[in-house]
Amino acid sequence: MKADYEEHDAILIARCMMQIKAKFDTDKGLNFIQQYYINQGLKKFGDDEKDAVDKELRQMLLRDCFTPKFVKDMTASERKKAQSAMMLLAEKQFKKTIYVA
Repeated sequence: MKADYEEHDAILIARCMMQIKAKFDTDKGLNFIQQYYINQGLKKFGDDEKDAVDKELRQMLLRDCFTPKFVKDMTASERKKAQSAMMLLAEKQFKKTIYVA
C-alpha cells in the first residue's frame, strides 16, 4: 500500500522522525520504550499512576485541546466526525510512569 504525501507533510513527518531519533539515539544505541494501553498500564504500574493520567488529562482540558462529550449525547454526524484517541502509558528509565499520546 503506497501512501501519497504532500511535500510539506513529508517534511513534517521527516522532522518528527529525526527528533525521535535524536531523543533516543545514545552512545549505547537506540533505546525503545515499552508502551501499554491505559488498562494494561494501570495493572502493571498500579493505581498510583492514575494521578499521572489525571494530571495529563487536566492539562489537555485546561489548554482546550478538546471538549469531552458522552457518545450518547452526540448526533450521528458528530459521531462520524469524532476522532478516536488512545491513551498509552510508558515507564521511563528512572521509574516514573509517563503518559504518551
